[in-house]
Amino acid sequence: MTNNLTKNRLREFLPTHWTDVDSLVNQFFGPQVVAGLNTMPSAGSVWEEEGTYHIEMDVPGVAREDVELTYDQGELRISTERKAPERANSLADERRYGKVVRTISLPETVDPDTIDANLEQGVLHVTVAKKPEAQPKRIEVK
Repeated sequence: MTNNLTKNRLREFLPTHWTDVDSLVNQFFGPQVVAGLNTMPSAGSVWEEEGTYHIEMDVPGVAREDVELTYDQGELRISTERKAPERANSLADERRYGKVVRTISLPETVDPDTIDANLEQGVLHVTVAKKPEAQPKRIEVK
């Protein structure tokens, strides 16, 4: 029986040689299990454009100092935390607070020295460029 919640339907629209993108999408949107953390889902996107991978996560209410990115042995770990405000007499609060951790295995074609992150208006945008030798090369026909 197929689980439609974890199936990457984007694969149906991509050429078969885009396995790196497919792998990133599956990791980013697949089931998340982080032991010992009260995790919450965080909406996100992953795409490739002109030799660069882009990763975006919605992180409303998260301060810059509560975002941590680490790269180690081919894995990019994104950790964010939205801290609950201290209120003495809160009547209701439907907002989500806590820590979100995503770990993404990056393909060998990326250049880890190019990882860059920007947090603006509640959206974390991470870019990772491919190594120059992994970029498509246009061959001129003579």
